[in-house]
Amino acid sequence: MVKARVRGVVAGLIAAVALAGQSAGTPAGAAPPMPTGSGQSLPDQAIVVIGRGVVEAAPDRAIVTVGAQFTRPTAQEAQERTSTVMTQVLRQVTGLGIPRERLQTIEMNLVPQRRPSSGEISGYQGVQRVTVTVDDLGLVGRVLDAAVASGANILDGVAFTVRDPAAYRMRASAAAVQDARASANALAAAAGLPTPRIARIEEIGATIPIRGETLPMGAAPMVSTPVLEGMLSISAQVRVVFVF
Repeated sequence: MVKARVRGVVAGLIAAVALAGQSAGTPAGAAPPMPTGSGQSLPDQAIVVIGRGVVEAAPDRAIVTVGAQFTRPTAQEAQERTSTVMTQVLRQVTGLGIPRERLQTIEMNLVPQRRPSSGEISGYQGVQRVTVTVDDLGLVGRVLDAAVASGANILDGVAFTVRDPAAYRMRASAAAVQDARASANALAAAAGLPTPRIARIEEIGATIPIRGETLPMGAAPMVSTPVLEGMLSISAQVRVVFVF
């Protein structure tokens, strides 16, 4: 009898706690709202879909990186040799009609070279690199040729991109919303539910790649260096909440 009474008291307490929880917020028999990734609550009847959109774009801008690197016995000799070559490189590149403001120095170093055995300084290495922004892609090969012919011995490759990435991003985002809508409609139809409507859209992110081409370093070519820009895939993702 005592054990039965204790079990009855415990059962009564559990029921009371459950009733208190229902009266305090969630009605009896109703599922609590599900939190979203942004911390907000979803309606009882909702579909959350991730949409992805991709837009193909032809590059209309190239960024060429070239430079010079020389080792000489003294710091002054290394600096002078590197600077002389880079001055000639810049002269030849701007001579192709590329404005000087499209050239930017990204590295200028003078590094002591040490003997492995003693650690004594054996010379100095001068390094200078510049980027050249080219909007006429037909000039990319000529820029590379001019740089190498002028004495450049560093070719860090060519990176292709677009001048107006925002326009392609908007197109990719619109395609992502349409992709989400198609998925939500398919899910609703499969569940026998009516066509849902959009309640909220959250942008997850967009990817605007820069495609690079690595070029082998060698002697100055006898003909213009062929460069193929290819295509870029610009993508966007959205998180869309649909309700009925």
